[in-house]
Amino acid sequence: MAWIGSANRDERQFQRPAEFDVDRGHNRHLAFGHGIHFCLGAPLARLEARIALEALLSRLPGLSLEQGAPLERMDSTIVYGVKALPVRWQPA
Repeated sequence: MAWIGSANRDERQFQRPAEFDVDRGHNRHLAFGHGIHFCLGAPLARLEARIALEALLSRLPGLSLEQGAPLERMDSTIVYGVKALPVRWQPA
């Protein structure tokens, strides 16, 4: 079984693979498949994510991660992530 969470953290493919980097350029991750199995909806998913994140951050300046908040991993062999992402908002 291919484990996407592991493949997308390969030090041979990514600098600082354990860090989330929104500015990371084009990379060879496997989230949308590969070759003839590449997801046809990938460009739409990327565009939707970009629009949503830009809207959120532009409407809520001062949004940041809650320092020291415990993070609980999702129980999944396919998706690497957390169950909740505690944030705080300090309006300007």
